[in-house]
Parts: sequence; structure tokens; C-alpha cells
Amino acid sequence: MSEGGDQGEDHLRRVTRAMVVMALLGTVLWGLLRSWTAALVFGVGALTSLVFWSLHQVLTSRMLTPSRRGRWVYAFLSLGKLALIALVLRGMMERYPAEALPLAMGVILFVAGIFLEALRLAFQKPDAPPPD
Repeated sequence: MSEGGDQGEDHLRRVTRAMVVMALLGTVLWGLLRSWTAALVFGVGALTSLVFWSLHQVLTSRMLTPSRRGRWVYAFLSLGKLALIALVLRGMMERYPAEALPLAMGVILFVAGIFLEALRLAFQKPDAPPPD
């Protein structure tokens, strides 16, 4: 495997770890600061975000197949990620309409994980000096 692929996998692992840490911390904080119902709803949103992120990793890596038909199949399956979020949002909002904020915060954890990794990369010192 090339060095770039290893770096890419490292980035994905760091994003996943950040999401797990934020999910655990957020669940406890919502429970202590608001209510345990809010913590439950946040946890469901965070779990949905983790599943979304996992599906994204699998489907995107499989989409890199040389087969055009295979790429279309995985591209179509990637719409399932959006359906997952829509179904969870709809079901949870019917059951817990007052907990929209914790649910939304949990669902967008993957965005926060990616943002944290981008910040880490922005402030990381380059390995080699830029060419003159």
C-alpha cells in the first residue's frame, strides 16, 4: 500500500476516534446539564452519525472499482446513508419532539470529527520544506 493510502486511513481513524470521544462526552454532558432523555436522543443521533460515517468509508472505498457498473451500484447505495439519517430524524422527532437540538447535534458529529481533523492538519508542521 502506498504512503498516501496509509495517511488516508490514519485520517479516517482519527475522525472516527474523535467522533466516539465526542459521542461519549456529549451523552454525559446532555444527561448532566439537561436531561437523560436529551442524552438518550443525543446518543441515538451520535450512533446514527457513526453508522453514516462507517457506511461512507465502506461505500466510498468500494466506489473506486474499475467497473463502471460497480461504481454506479455503490453510488446508488450511498443514497442509503441519507435515507438512514432521514428515517432516524423522522422517527425520533415523532417520539421526542422537544429534543430536536440534542438529536441534531448528535447527527452532525461526523461533521465535527472532520472539522477537528482539518484543524489538526492546518496547524501541523509540514514534513518537508516547500520547493523554491
